[in-house]
Amino acid sequence: MMKVELNHDLGTEKGITCAEKILAGLAEEHKGEFSDLKQEISGNTVKFSLKAKGMNLSGKISVFEDTVVIESKLPFAARMFQGMIEKMIKDNADRMMKKCRE
Repeated sequence: MMKVELNHDLGTEKGITCAEKILAGLAEEHKGEFSDLKQEISGNTVKFSLKAKGMNLSGKISVFEDTVVIESKLPFAARMFQGMIEKMIKDNADRMMKKCRE
């Protein structure tokens, strides 16, 4: 299980909206690698699924007042890239959260 935690200062409601934008931004930025993005909001959680390089990924983004927790079960073939995936998520999430503050 991959788990990434990020601190933020957006509050829960704006954080949920931002989480949706982060997923959409990643899918748009990496069109050739990501496809079939699906998102579902339930309370403070955004559940997602997508295909990345032919592999099905799913997980959830839980948004709290000052923390975002991203959890995803990686397919076996992707586990060797877990560190790189976590870094990409953190870099993109930080960049997108800055845009959400504007």
